[in-house]
Amino acid sequence: MNFKRKSNRKLQPMSMTLLAGALLLIAIISAGTQRQAVKASSAAAFPQELNPEQVANTIKANAQALKTFSYQERMQLTLKGETKKVTLTQISYDMNGNQQKTQLSEDPPEGSSQQDSGGGGRRGRLKEKVVEKKTGEFKQMMQDIVALVKSYTELPHEQMQAALKQAAFSPGQGDMSGSVQIAMHNVNQSGDSMTIWIDRTAMLFRRAVIATTYEGDPVTTTANYAMLPSGQVYMGQAILNYPKKQVVVQIDDSNYQRSQ
Repeated sequence: MNFKRKSNRKLQPMSMTLLAGALLLIAIISAGTQRQAVKASSAAAFPQELNPEQVANTIKANAQALKTFSYQERMQLTLKGETKKVTLTQISYDMNGNQQKTQLSEDPPEGSSQQDSGGGGRRGRLKEKVVEKKTGEFKQMMQDIVALVKSYTELPHEQMQAALKQAAFSPGQGDMSGSVQIAMHNVNQSGDSMTIWIDRTAMLFRRAVIATTYEGDPVTTTANYAMLPSGQVYMGQAILNYPKKQVVVQIDDSNYQRSQ
């Protein structure tokens, strides 16, 4: 009996030591698991194979390569569900990379609305002036909105790179399956957003959805991209919506040819 009592007194400190060691081991394993989870979460936020600088450089190189082509741009303006204007423009770039535009057609022709609104006399001339003013204002508004949207689809290299570094990444879904979805905010304006889908291998656009504002009112655009046989990716079609004025603008780019 005395031997057992002495033995118990010696085993109690050893048991405490073993217990402390086990708790320490559990803590180390738990900490390691947490670090692995954080690391995995970071990797999911930005896919390991996609580097912001590399993606931005690839997009820049593609944009530069497209400047060696000429193409045609068809723009259709719809107001309250009725087609009001269709233009076809030839677009090319000079040796300095500056865009050159040549209008090929316009339907209806410029000024036709003024002729239709005539009626002779002072009242007719006043009506012509009112129509001319409204037409000019509307045309300027549309030019401003189209330029606003293109400021997103043609982001400068540094701005694109900065936006990518702050973006959220996720796998593309549905018809964008196999792509990487990249959501960016405050790109050109406070509160705006631009979501792009890029090919995981080519790292070039497949689609872009832009939500911004013009004079405080919402403007949304969806642009879909296509690939040339030579490998460059271009914006094939963009549909712009300006609900306040019930305006829809559809832009289709086609007939890409190498400039001589």
